[in-house]
Amino acid sequence: MQRAITGGLIIAVLCACMGVFVTLRRESFLADAVAHASLSGVAVAFVLGWQPTLPAMAVGTLMSVAIVYIKKRTTISSDALIGIFYSALFALGVIIINLSPVYQPELSTYLFGSLLGISRTDLLVSIVVFAVIMILIQRLYQKLVFVTFDSESAWLHGIKTELLEYLLAIMASVTVIIAIKIVGIILVTALLLVPASTARLMAGSFRAMLPLAIAQSIIAMLGGIICAYLLDLPIGATIVLISTIIFMAVFVLRSLRR
Repeated sequence: MQRAITGGLIIAVLCACMGVFVTLRRESFLADAVAHASLSGVAVAFVLGWQPTLPAMAVGTLMSVAIVYIKKRTTISSDALIGIFYSALFALGVIIINLSPVYQPELSTYLFGSLLGISRTDLLVSIVVFAVIMILIQRLYQKLVFVTFDSESAWLHGIKTELLEYLLAIMASVTVIIAIKIVGIILVTALLLVPASTARLMAGSFRAMLPLAIAQSIIAMLGGIICAYLLDLPIGATIVLISTIIFMAVFVLRSLRR
């Protein structure tokens, strides 16, 4: 349980931070696409007997980089590109699983999540990813904010916007893959979007959004773990539901004040 709580808190903070950038850049669909596209990496790992996290991370990262690359060089919208890659890679994962001669019961862990199933390796990978992303955000904070709000002005000021867009896409993709272990492919998008959206309702500035999103994410994570333990509920689904309840409560209170 201690390992699960530690891993959950790490992922809660990570998802909250990246969720703020994802929502403000209006790339919410990318998080969902990465989660579903990662199924092909998970399927290959299961067939070959590998640990699934790294192959899934590779697929998600390559897809996000490809989307940014093609978007910069064509007139095709990012939504269309995300839909194309997401559908193709998810379909590939389904085909690989179907061709596998052996049923993989562990696959349900990646579809629906299993916080209590976090291994030492999963926790170590989460810690490394957390440290790297936090360092990058701290070092590049001003540039990342500039690119998030006004990419064209950032480019005119000499900032390498394309490189930062690649970086943001990669960080978001890696975060999604790490979080899949908790809530699964189906619900992972909520870990990024709900805390960030709640913070956006409450905050008057970007600087205030980050701590508010982190606080909401941690409350939902701990509340979900406790409720799931006491009521014998699925942990991932409970975390998402509590997070959504917090969002709706904030929305209602904000509406009543107007």
